Amino acid sequence: MATYKDLQRATGLSLATISKHYNGKPVRAANAAAIEEAAARLGFRVNPAARSLRAGRTRAVGVVLPALDNAFHQAIVAGIERRLRSAGLSLILGVSHGAEEPGTVDFLVDKGVDGIIAVPSPGDADALRAQAESGMPVVLVDWFVAGIPGGAVGLDNRAAGRIAALHLHDHGHRRVAVIGGPATVSSLRERAEGFETAFPGEAVVHAVPLTVEDGRRAATRVLFAERRPSAVFTANHELTLGALQAVADAGLVLGRDVSLIGFDADEIAGIVSPRLTTIVQPTAALAEAAADQLLASIGGAARDHAGIRLDPELIPGGSVATVVDPLTDPRSSMPRP
Repeated sequence: MATYKDLQRATGLSLATISKHYNGKPVRAANAAAIEEAAARLGFRVNPAARSLRAGRTRAVGVVLPALDNAFHQAIVAGIERRLRSAGLSLILGVSHGAEEPGTVDFLVDKGVDGIIAVPSPGDADALRAQAESGMPVVLVDWFVAGIPGGAVGLDNRAAGRIAALHLHDHGHRRVAVIGGPATVSSLRERAEGFETAFPGEAVVHAVPLTVEDGRRAATRVLFAERRPSAVFTANHELTLGALQAVADAGLVLGRDVSLIGFDADEIAGIVSPRLTTIVQPTAALAEAAADQLLASIGGAARDHAGIRLDPELIPGGSVATVVDPLTDPRSSMPRP
């Protein structure tokens, strides 16, 4: 079935203009005619449920996730579902798999959802922006997209990076590295920026795709570097798992040969030895705050454009060693594994 994206390609008009037309908002006559001509040619039909969304009759909320194969996304959707159910609303889930499954937002709109909560991927940005501009309540979680009016809930990611950096700094580390994600993902970019504030011009940042395998490859490069850092901060769950694999593959011991602070991996922190030092985020509180923001917006409350930032927490373990002399510490110049 044809979607808004198909109409956009056929007409050259913005998603916002097409959405306004089908939501009864005024658009230029020439644009309206072009949209209708393309709709007839492509067989586009407006789902009757979608026409009811402005009246708030569906009592369903769409949740957009980039993936459903990690603990963070699973916890977010579970927390949102609990809060919505307590308010008498149901949840419809759409998983975009990054940029591999376009049309996830259109799919939810066609289902007639009353609003959307999104942990967005870059491929979702245009469609989310169009829906928000047309009046659809939209709340973003974890990372924010420029130009989308509405609520946003996330971690104070700069504080998370800075807390990790200061912990390493306080333990005497001066040669440090960050394994982070693409700069297009605001949460990962901010964690690296926060870390660098404690090590201005000193931290080496490796930006890689957010997968376990890419985290393992990046950590392997770090561990085999000629001037190996004495400490590494991994900026998300998958990258942390990959780094732990690389340390094990290299035959190194955490807290002795290399220090490591992981992110959002508290459930595995106690499995490794010594216990992994981690930065954790209040996932349940993030999910509840996002659901509350959307419920308020559906109810007609003014949208909070500033967004909500929640505080991270560092849980210490034994994976961070104390460096007595940062300039002569053998971990910074030991033979390559």
